[in-house]
Amino acid sequence: MASTTRNESDAALALVHEGWNHLMSQRPLAAWGSWQRALRAEPGSPAARKALATLESAHELPLAARKTYRFRQPRTAQQRGRWDLAMRSGGADELDAAASVFERLTADAPDDVEAWFNRALCLAWRGRDVEAVECLDRVVALEAAHDVEGAVEAWTLAEVLRQGGGAETLADDLRYACTYPRDGVRVDDLLAAFPEIRRIPTPSDPTRADAKAQDVEVLEWLDRPFPDAARADEDVPASELPRVLATAYVGPETLRLSGPCVDGLERAEERLRLVVDDPGDAVERAAAPLPLPFLDAAAWTARFREGRDPADAARWSREMVEDFYEDRWIHRPRQGLDGLSPLAAARDARGGDAQAKARLAAVVRLREQLGARNGSAAMYQGYPFDRLRRRLGLDPADPASIDAADLSCASPWELEALDPAALEDHALVDAFLSARGLGDDAVTAPLADELLRRRPAGLARVDADDLAAPLVRSAMQAGRPDQALDALDRIRPLAAANRARTLYVWRAEIFARTGRADDAAGAYAALLDGDASVEAARLALDAGEALIDAGAPDRARRFLFEALRLAPRHGLRGLDARARRLLDSMGRD
Repeated sequence: MASTTRNESDAALALVHEGWNHLMSQRPLAAWGSWQRALRAEPGSPAARKALATLESAHELPLAARKTYRFRQPRTAQQRGRWDLAMRSGGADELDAAASVFERLTADAPDDVEAWFNRALCLAWRGRDVEAVECLDRVVALEAAHDVEGAVEAWTLAEVLRQGGGAETLADDLRYACTYPRDGVRVDDLLAAFPEIRRIPTPSDPTRADAKAQDVEVLEWLDRPFPDAARADEDVPASELPRVLATAYVGPETLRLSGPCVDGLERAEERLRLVVDDPGDAVERAAAPLPLPFLDAAAWTARFREGRDPADAARWSREMVEDFYEDRWIHRPRQGLDGLSPLAAARDARGGDAQAKARLAAVVRLREQLGARNGSAAMYQGYPFDRLRRRLGLDPADPASIDAADLSCASPWELEALDPAALEDHALVDAFLSARGLGDDAVTAPLADELLRRRPAGLARVDADDLAAPLVRSAMQAGRPDQALDALDRIRPLAAANRARTLYVWRAEIFARTGRADDAAGAYAALLDGDASVEAARLALDAGEALIDAGAPDRARRFLFEALRLAPRHGLRGLDARARRLLDSMGRD
């Protein structure tokens, strides 16, 4: 008897260790399954009970990752009879046996949605997340049209499973990285060339007694410098706060960029290539699923200046959440939505696609669970995810949580139905800012035109380039460059000094794209006159490339030489090399 007890205890302990390994690999359901099996091997196992309690109280995880799932029961007498027969012949006491039973049931009755869901649970409890997601996909296909809640529950679970180890190819929330040879790049040169880069404390490895602080320097590459310190924080909207494009790790031999937003990483990499000559295949790229507690990491890339007032920090946090989910996240494609962005899936859902609607509702539900965690309350500042549901045309969970008159989170269909001329001034500004976040010029351009005609006091809330962009794009797509130039002329007096330059650059680009090479060259020359900054070097290269594309290499040459003149001042070796290659391709005089 003692030997049997010892064997049972050893088996249970092995399963407890297996469960912890699953949890470390982001497979919480598989961890739960292992610990339940440990309790069957040794009833009352203290280690298994402690592990299960730890998972249940792991409030850093979204609810769908730590809740207890149960098998669904058959709904009809015929279904129940089929299940009873299958279980008598195969048994369902052990997990693998149960999985086999439900596999046979789905083979015999492909429309048995409960069997598909239960089979998914068996696979998830075993750590076979990819197969489990395939089963849950089948659940949604069968259930979305008549049991929306069942389909949403299934796909919310799938959103957790796709982040697990072994399912990396299905993951939607990733950390991206690219590693360049350092090639002699000095941190001081980066800081001098790009004022938006800042040093942050270098983490140390407490397990390495010989670790040296200078082994790796850590930088944050922001998309812009901090707002002018002379401005009061209450006058700074969250949209003007700098956001992290990437974190840079500068080691003795390599320079690594990493971040949760692939578009941010690409922008940082584009700037880095101004300093580093093209390394070709020497660049290493990688992407890995984010840990479950950090699935919303991309929402928290904005940076506040130190010493800010807590009230301003709270306001910025709430504005950041609204901006991220309602204007940015909705445009990012997700495998969990069949490769569509949430906004594109919302359009399919509105067109009657029940599966798209269920999947979209599930994706939003998991984000809501991230915001509901105890440790997230201060960051989310009570953000009601019904704002996001409204933005995507989904039914609200609590209609009282949102104001129907608030256009800032309005859906595309609400904004499309508006008559700009009939809106009050404040509503017109809100509608434009909301439409801008949707990125639909057909909706935004009429609102921008009305704002320009009326020029309400609230127009100060709108950046000049945001106002100009939909009008310029719409005019250019319609083949009306003069109309685009007219829009720039009308908006330029409204622009702050730091924004007006962008409008002048767009004017030069319009000339270049429409074959007016002389006008383009004159516009670029006026922008560069007397400017020796990093931005001038970049603009000189851009001007040269734009004029080459316009079929005017003779006019491009002067700007490429200007880029060559300015590049060494700022250590822009990559920019220098690109300009030289272009000149060589044309044949130097």
